[in-house]
Amino acid sequence: MFKPLCRIGMLTFALSVSSVSWAALTGMKPMPVDNAPLGYLIHNPYENAPLTALVTLNGHKISDVEVTVHARGEVGVPIHYQVSDIRVMDEGGVPVFGLYPDYLNTFTVSWTEQGERKSHDYKMMTPDVDLGFSESQWAKAPLVKVEHVDPEFKDRLYFLNWSNPDGKASPLMHNNPDAPGAFSWDGKPGFFIIDTAGDIRWYMNPNTTHNAKNYDDAGYAMGMNITKDGNMVWVQGQSWKQMTLMGRMIASHSLPGNFIDASHEGIQVENGNYLLRVAAKDYRRADGKLVNTVRDHIIEVDATGKLVDYWDLNEILDPMRDAALLSLDAGAVCLNIDLKQAGKISSEAELRNAPYGDIHGVETGRNWAHVNSIDYDPKDDSIIISSRHQSAVIKIGRDKQVKWILSPSMGWKGELAGKLLTPVDAKGKPITCTARGFCAGSDFDFVYTPHTAYKVDEKGTWTVFDNGDGRHLAQPMFPTGKYSRAVEYKIDEDRMTVQQIWQYGKDELGYEGYSPVTSIVKYQADKDSVLSYFASAGLFGLGGGYGNMKLDDTTGKVHSILVEHKYGEQQPAVRINIDSHDMFATGYRAQVIRPSEMLK
Repeated sequence: MFKPLCRIGMLTFALSVSSVSWAALTGMKPMPVDNAPLGYLIHNPYENAPLTALVTLNGHKISDVEVTVHARGEVGVPIHYQVSDIRVMDEGGVPVFGLYPDYLNTFTVSWTEQGERKSHDYKMMTPDVDLGFSESQWAKAPLVKVEHVDPEFKDRLYFLNWSNPDGKASPLMHNNPDAPGAFSWDGKPGFFIIDTAGDIRWYMNPNTTHNAKNYDDAGYAMGMNITKDGNMVWVQGQSWKQMTLMGRMIASHSLPGNFIDASHEGIQVENGNYLLRVAAKDYRRADGKLVNTVRDHIIEVDATGKLVDYWDLNEILDPMRDAALLSLDAGAVCLNIDLKQAGKISSEAELRNAPYGDIHGVETGRNWAHVNSIDYDPKDDSIIISSRHQSAVIKIGRDKQVKWILSPSMGWKGELAGKLLTPVDAKGKPITCTARGFCAGSDFDFVYTPHTAYKVDEKGTWTVFDNGDGRHLAQPMFPTGKYSRAVEYKIDEDRMTVQQIWQYGKDELGYEGYSPVTSIVKYQADKDSVLSYFASAGLFGLGGGYGNMKLDDTTGKVHSILVEHKYGEQQPAVRINIDSHDMFATGYRAQVIRPSEMLK
């Protein structure tokens, strides 16, 4: 008699809490929300996305579903989206995305049932944000400050990828102590989505998606892109993963057997396959030395993870070219950041005798290429890569032959030198540039230590984020003379010419926007706009970190800048600043998120 009485008492209490979510109790089936026409609520149904929920169906057959998560306060931003009928069946209910953290949310679900339009208001309390960055005593999230938003961009949602070192990271290593590759490169994943009021509306649970002690679940989570089915895909150390916006892990694939250390880019391309930036293990060089390579292979895999093709850049390019490597600031080599090395550059001897592994230097087995983005051109079945340590954007065919190189000419030899693009002005007249890339009397400039090179099909152009370290293959006299740019080029592949048609950051932001590592620029077709994220701005502090400006208490405190421009314009339609507070963490990339496309 005791157990039934307890169940009756609990049931009575559950019905008295009105529309607030009630979790499942031991020995008791969850009950439908009081007075609601559908089923019960499930908070964070897949454990990976704490600001999501599911309204179960309780046997109802519904269609034409719409969801509105209502704004918090007068300045908040509501999120409204449609959910396809098949997605409702796939989820087993209505997916709810975009809840506020640490808040009693109100959201409305509308649907059609037996020809009648119905709706209901629900309430749900959510937990606070925790990105797992407590190793630096930063347990919540970056500080988001909205500076400006044009009215037509108010509905924007931005995905941000931040990274923070993890004290538990990297207990595992590859079995090659002399040339370990980049396995030790690890940290907590910082995936989150903000609205244009500066509120976090989604984040990924770092404790369920990352495990530094597990081979396939260690590694930085990086290079998130959206698939044609509206899911997230990214690379993470020894695996690549796919997850829905609701947090359901669709797949976690180990890398094909001969490859290791995936980072920076995982992207689905037009043929339906996936391109991943990886490295090769147990790679035997011409001199017989066995090494693990570093960030210098691209693989193509199908949806099951099976290897389709690969590009070995050690055979395609020149691992001994040191023109860009000689000009790198050693304080920041992507997310390998050592502020004590700020302003230092390596000599030829140091590049040739550097330890093997994730160290910038020449020769296979060192970080000579540092490829950080990949794109695909179906017109000629080619890939396009951004190589930070060659200060180059390069197009390579399926036949593994280089088609063109966007880079200053210094250090390129033989057939590769013949693939260099010639800069031209708006009239097609060649622009004279030095071997280091200085083009006197012209606004044209090459890209230096770039991140992200993507084609813009709608415009017939290419966007590149020009980080600007080692500009003109040298360090400036004063560090505060550095700047980064979002830049757009038009490339004539028949004439082998390149024209610069737009840039932002050089004059508008200057040193304030200088991002020595990471960052992205990407065209957005839905609003005919360009998203740019200066992800590591402020890393070297107000003084630049060296020379006459020594490290100070502003060093290492990132003040990243997200802007979105109407196409061709110089004044941003959106500017949002994302600061790291007082802790050591930095941004990697940003993306525009469209819930209706991801919940179709």
